[in-house]
Parts: sequence; C-alpha cells; structure tokens
Amino acid sequence: MKIDKSLHDDYATLTLKGDFDTFYCPALMQEVDALIDRGVSMLILDMHVVKFINSTALGAVIKAHKRCRAEGGDLVVAQPSAFVKNVMKNVGIDKLIGMHETLAEATKAIVKQLNQRELAGTGTADHEKVLITFPDEVRNRMIPRQQLVHTGTKSLVGQMANVDGDRVQFTWSFEKAGMSAEQGKELFFSGSDAHLKFQVKLIKKSYFEVDAVIANAEATADGMRVTAHFKKIADGDRDALAQFAADMAFLKRQLPGK
Repeated sequence: MKIDKSLHDDYATLTLKGDFDTFYCPALMQEVDALIDRGVSMLILDMHVVKFINSTALGAVIKAHKRCRAEGGDLVVAQPSAFVKNVMKNVGIDKLIGMHETLAEATKAIVKQLNQRELAGTGTADHEKVLITFPDEVRNRMIPRQQLVHTGTKSLVGQMANVDGDRVQFTWSFEKAGMSAEQGKELFFSGSDAHLKFQVKLIKKSYFEVDAVIANAEATADGMRVTAHFKKIADGDRDALAQFAADMAFLKRQLPGK
C-alpha cells in the first residue's frame, strides 16, 4: 500500500492506495502521529483505490480516529471503494466514523467542524501545539534525546490553553515526554527564559515565535499548566494577539449558553 499526503491550512488528506493489511498499519499510524505533532488533527482518509482491507487494518483506522478525537480533531473516510464500504458497514464502523461518498463531501464536513470549533472558541487557540525550547545547556541536557525535532534541536511540545498580547498559557505532560514531575519543575521554574513557537490560525498561517519568561507553573494530573509572559515579540504580533483575544471574548459572549 502507498500513502499520499496532501496538507491544507487546517486539515490533511491521506490517500491510501492498494491493499491495506496488517503490514501497513504502522505506516498509517506514523503518518497520523506526525500530522498531530504538527498540530493537524483533522484528517480525511481517501480510500477510493483501496482494493482490500483486513480486520487489523480496520482496527488501525479506528485507532487513528480515536487519536484524532483525543487531540480535539476528527477523522473521516472519503469515497471508500465498494469493498471497503461493504466491510465497514457490515462491521458497523460507519456508525463510529463519518463516511462520505465523495472527497468534496468529506472536505465540506471537516471544514464545517473547523468553523464550528473556531466560533465556539475551542479550535482557534486551544488544542494548538506550542513548541518549547530553552536557551541554556543545563535544561537542554535534562531533555531526553527522543525529543529532538527535525531541526536537530531538543524541544518540548505543549498544548495551548490561552493567549493574548502579553502572555500565553499552555499545558505540558511530563509523562508523554518521558520525564518526571521533579524534572518538570526544574524545567519550568519561575523567572526562567524559554523560546516559544506556536500558531493561531485565525490570525495568520505562519508561526508566532517569541522569547518569554516563565511566570509560574501549576501541577496538573500528569504535567503542568505553564504561564509565560512575552519578553521579546514583534509589535505587530503583540497587537494581533491582543485583538484576537478581544475578538474571541466578544464572540463567546454572543454564543448561547456562554
């Protein structure tokens, strides 16, 4: 089986080609994990040329769907072949995962979810990834080697909770990073510097990159909730983030039940 990947602003399409059996399950999960690491958790599986799928591969599709949902996203199937459609319906997977006859219908469903998420204030900043790097070797030596990103830099990945023109709040799981709670406290101690890279897709497609100072870090069930104040940020970026926070606060007040 071959997997072709097409990246869009807020979602991705994975086109599967050939027989999808046990051997190719890890390849699918690697693609899904790599996309989620980039902050893309809304996925379309285009299966119009999948001639065969076995039970293990069906399990991999369900696992990928759950992985996306856990990150606040979704996974849908587009234009399944007759064989795939029949198997998925017989097993009942169509009741769990959205199935669409055409790629256009699947794309429309994903975009609709993205729009609803943004208007609800849960998809524009919440669930976005925050890439965290430290300027000093002491803390860098504490980070496991497996945290090397593609640039060769040791980085940690957090999940944004809130952002405005002066600060950003994010959560970070020491368990997922293969570290201890004590190491987490040592990494995010009050007054320490950090470089942060993140997206707010309603503002711009490119990334914000800022130098920040850790104000505090509160313990959570498996990690920390960190507040960092911007130390060095472009004036235009600060103004854009401040406007974004004001706009989202207004929108939330207008929504029913808010």
